[in-house]
Amino acid sequence: MSNQSSAETLECLYQLLNYVDEDDEALIRDATLRYGNDYLEICNQARGLLSSLGDRADGEVRRFYELLADHAMGRIRGFGNATYALARYMELGGREVVLRVQFRLMGFAEDIVEDLIRAGVLMHRSRDVLFVPEYLIPRLLEISGDITIPDVKELLSGANIRELIAVEAAVFGARPVNWLFRAIYGMDFRELITGTRIDGLLDGSVGELILNPAIDVQAVRALIHEMKDSAARSFKRILSPHGQYMYSRVARCGVVYTVFGEGGRELILLCPWVIPSRRFLDYHSREERVIVVGASPSNEFAELMRRHTEELPSRTGFVFLSNNEAMVYSPRASSKSFDSFLDFLYRSNLKVTYLN
Repeated sequence: MSNQSSAETLECLYQLLNYVDEDDEALIRDATLRYGNDYLEICNQARGLLSSLGDRADGEVRRFYELLADHAMGRIRGFGNATYALARYMELGGREVVLRVQFRLMGFAEDIVEDLIRAGVLMHRSRDVLFVPEYLIPRLLEISGDITIPDVKELLSGANIRELIAVEAAVFGARPVNWLFRAIYGMDFRELITGTRIDGLLDGSVGELILNPAIDVQAVRALIHEMKDSAARSFKRILSPHGQYMYSRVARCGVVYTVFGEGGRELILLCPWVIPSRRFLDYHSREERVIVVGASPSNEFAELMRRHTEELPSRTGFVFLSNNEAMVYSPRASSKSFDSFLDFLYRSNLKVTYLN
């Protein structure tokens, strides 16, 4: 047996030892990519070795880790940046569908996963999961590469509201109360996810929000806060409510705490866009609040609110700002404070209409 065929048989044996699926379709697919027409012979040799060595197989393979690493490293020429990305940003493997999207977001060709499987850098552990062989990890961690880091500020400057919602959801792990999200934006949150694709930054086409792993998530969070703070301040200038403005990193919106005559007071939440998560809805939920959203509500808003009326705090109202119009949904419980807030709306030169 030649050194190359020995290495290939040991490589196939290593994958056999680490493969956990009953269905060996992914295993055969890897072998076909890696060994071409010889895949069946090499797989049979590896299975024969596994049968003869039994429990000693893992220890025997470990003796040849350097040989296996040398063999794989000889095949990665041309894929240096991809292997660097895999080690530096992608935690050396994961679910195949996620890895494919991550590579695409970093600008690699659609078939890079197949190239890395062919080179022996990636192997299927199961039908859906890919991993880097243990013997290769020290070598990959030493590789340097050149990955283009996107300018997130530039990408977000042209984003629409739905895209900004998706980015916020991805970097903060936020998930909305779906019926309320639908009431506001006219779609299920999952529909928003699958329809989101921002080249170089975020992709939800596979049913989950996947970020470019090379971006700095903390920097994106800071940028979201900055954008929402700036837009919320412009809302305050339009509405001109009394009270001191602050930006809440908990609720991720602008906040004005307004005190009216006769002891009335109201918390005004200024939301250029909003993910109505349970955490957001619980923010000072016992206070009299008005949630101001920079969008027109969906046609379903009033009906969905009526249907789910007991699921929201009774002293919370909504105002939607769009095209110089303020669309008002009054809180379930009557409130002098909310009535006083409406005075701000009428003095703001906005056209005021009511949803309930």
